[in-house]
Amino acid sequence: MSPTRLSRRGLLAAGVGALAGGQLLRSPVFRGAFDADSTVSTDEWLLPGRSPARRNHVPVAGGTGLEEIWSVEFDGVAAYSLVVADGTVVCPIEDDGLYAYSVAEGERRWRYRPPTEVDGGVAAGDGHLCCPTHGTFHRLGFDGSEAWRLPDYRHRTVLTTIRYSRSYLPVGDTLFVVGDRGLEARDLASGLRHWASDHGGEVVYDAPLAFADGTVYCSYSDFETVQYSAFDGSTGTGLWATPEYGYRPRDGAVVGETLLAVGGTDNDGRIQAFSTRDGTLRWEREADDTLYEIAVGDGVAVCSELHEGLSVFDLATGERRWREGIDDRLRGTVLTDDYLYLYRTAGVEVRDSATGERLAMHELDGGEARELAYAGGKLFALQADELAVLEVTDDA
Repeated sequence: MSPTRLSRRGLLAAGVGALAGGQLLRSPVFRGAFDADSTVSTDEWLLPGRSPARRNHVPVAGGTGLEEIWSVEFDGVAAYSLVVADGTVVCPIEDDGLYAYSVAEGERRWRYRPPTEVDGGVAAGDGHLCCPTHGTFHRLGFDGSEAWRLPDYRHRTVLTTIRYSRSYLPVGDTLFVVGDRGLEARDLASGLRHWASDHGGEVVYDAPLAFADGTVYCSYSDFETVQYSAFDGSTGTGLWATPEYGYRPRDGAVVGETLLAVGGTDNDGRIQAFSTRDGTLRWEREADDTLYEIAVGDGVAVCSELHEGLSVFDLATGERRWREGIDDRLRGTVLTDDYLYLYRTAGVEVRDSATGERLAMHELDGGEARELAYAGGKLFALQADELAVLEVTDDA
């Protein structure tokens, strides 16, 4: 064989090395358009929060009529995330991989079982499916085929959890993630690295929180304090960083020129509003319990509380409009233009977001509530033992 030709083994080794380092081929520009605003198709729910801005808001009227059109029972126990895209709903089952079903009829389309358990929630971008596991990050197609993987990527989650901050975020054809070199952007199609950010040579481990208008917003926490930051999405250049605050972060969302952030300690909670232009604090309010999820729309921020409660704040001033105790933990909040949907183990409630008045309730019996998504006029209620799909109608 000619010494100038690489063997197949040599080519494979070169390809693996390029993917792991991400620097053999480096694109000067992103190949896919970013998509993080309210124009994201309401037929898709690509990640918790629906779009990378994380608002948990769907710009449709919605309705109070909820009719179950199909459900599927699991042999195992469902994890805490789901994706709806390309006419397919995908959810992970603990110790059993990913399952994909037809949105229309609930028929199983495929199953993918990685070498280790799915860990941290699935998300999608531009036709690509992200699947983090114990120790490895997998990128699949929406037919369940694996395209590439990144080894030694741990705790890569898109979920709002008690223990971890989020640390990956797909936006269009770009993946923002925290790797060994800190905050970085990778091409979702190939896995190759676009950039890794640093501040004067110091590695930045800020975790992606939300994305809007070309900027990726991040949080960094040592579990006692939190600092928020912003980076140019195309170059990784740091734009601003806030002072440190004495609580643990849980969730964030971008609406207009405001970055909303929530979290808390063991004894209380906090919501803060920062300017997206320079990170200055516009207002903050304390709560009696840790806040861990945001849904933003119609001038309000709806925040789930860790211990069986819900608080709704005015988006402009931070004043609390109303609060209500809930008899079990919330596992999803979704706002449409006219309604607020709350998900708990008993089922899905429909409420007036302005007053909190309960308008309707659809009971479910598939075990503990896991995740709620609204897509294509349907609510996808993932439970521990089954997935139920509800048609939303105007029941007036």
